[in-house]
Amino acid sequence: DVLAVNTRAALASLDPCVIVAHIVEITQPQRKMKTILPTILILLQCPADASDNIPVLRGAVRHADSYLQRSDYWSQFKHAINVYNNDLSPIIDAAAKDDSIVIFETYAEWCGHCQSVAPKFDGAAKHFNQAGGLILTKGQCDNNRQLCEDLGVVGFPTFYYGTADNFGDIRGANSPNPNQINDLRSMTSAEQMIDFLSKRFGIESTSTAPKEDSHQDTTPTEPSDVKEMYTIAVDAYISDIEKSTSDSLTQALVSTHLIAKAGARQGFIDWQTWIADSHPSDKCRMGAQDILDDLDELWPKENYSPVSVRSNLLTKNQCIYDYSDVQYQGCAAGGNPGTYTCGLWQTFHAMSVSPISRLSGEQMFDSLGQFIKFFFTCTVCQEHFLGMMASVDHTTVQSQDDFIVWLWESHNEVNERLREEELDAGTFNVDRPKGLFPSPDVCENCLDDREGNYVGPYVGEHQCILPFMDQFYGQDLV
Repeated sequence: DVLAVNTRAALASLDPCVIVAHIVEITQPQRKMKTILPTILILLQCPADASDNIPVLRGAVRHADSYLQRSDYWSQFKHAINVYNNDLSPIIDAAAKDDSIVIFETYAEWCGHCQSVAPKFDGAAKHFNQAGGLILTKGQCDNNRQLCEDLGVVGFPTFYYGTADNFGDIRGANSPNPNQINDLRSMTSAEQMIDFLSKRFGIESTSTAPKEDSHQDTTPTEPSDVKEMYTIAVDAYISDIEKSTSDSLTQALVSTHLIAKAGARQGFIDWQTWIADSHPSDKCRMGAQDILDDLDELWPKENYSPVSVRSNLLTKNQCIYDYSDVQYQGCAAGGNPGTYTCGLWQTFHAMSVSPISRLSGEQMFDSLGQFIKFFFTCTVCQEHFLGMMASVDHTTVQSQDDFIVWLWESHNEVNERLREEELDAGTFNVDRPKGLFPSPDVCENCLDDREGNYVGPYVGEHQCILPFMDQFYGQDLV
């Protein structure tokens, strides 16, 4: 009756924005509707403040808006020459003509540290395009699989250097292979990268990074200037979880050098076992079980060829169907370039709360560690995460609830570290802020009186977090 009265009042105004707002305010719809209604507000060209007084919609409005205004993070970096389809010939010709040294970065678009390095490497590339002596170039391994395989890539970003001959005869007998120069991973600015490369290769240079590049001339954001201390309240989509799980198999097979690592087969079994046991998608559980059932043929225990194993596994779809053309949904909110890692985190959380799991918390913890150790290829992220795991007393993650809480705390710890790095570098994304989860929008009861505190605003003993995680990554999956 209340809904009918208010809806009639809204209809009387003949304002569709008011109609939608009234319906939402009265019905407080289930979370699965929250990403639909804000989209209606946007498509109706409602005022920006149309949903300000509807708490359940705040995060979802930002989510919906991202679909209309999302920009490509990588398109702004234009000075390092892109390599496509394993074709290095333009780079080799240019290097041979000027007797230049080639610096080649292999990267993945989803890799968080690759995203951090991108503006620095691009600024250095613009400098050397003018100064000469070095040619800075890059190749995304998804588009250059054979090249990355030939170089022996096992993590991102990986930097190589060499002459035209070195890059022209990779894996050949006539010239040494390009060498790695991974000091560049730790560079904090384009200027530092320019100075390092100039000294390393004997290039005289007094120039600094180009100031006209907006992504290079960013003033670091002070923490006090940043209002968002929480991540945005965006729903977890089952399609994002399925796609990232499907992508995890593709990423595990990015190079035969990953398969050749000692212990990789058992690590793969542990990861597939966790998926088959605990994944929220029956398609992914079935896909993992299918792989496990055929594993002795796909990946023999002894005397196997990594090339054959990779070829065999590429015939399988991790989640039964091909997800290569499926687009990320919630994980794409705010122009997030790290959609794969977002989906992975959601996958970990969703498997941790599985109501059908037969695994203990400690077994889940070990399976996660095996995946990160062998098949998560963002090198710096991998090192940080394995460092966190190494400090854990296994007696503290024995039960499933123990693991759920540890994973939630670890995710917030990772986000806190990344937040500080972005603030220091001036790359903090206010549309997709790194911050604490959950926000008050989705779990007001999870917070205590220390809400203004950046560290530790949650109610102790996790009496609210556990049921929230069960609900958010279980029943409320969209």
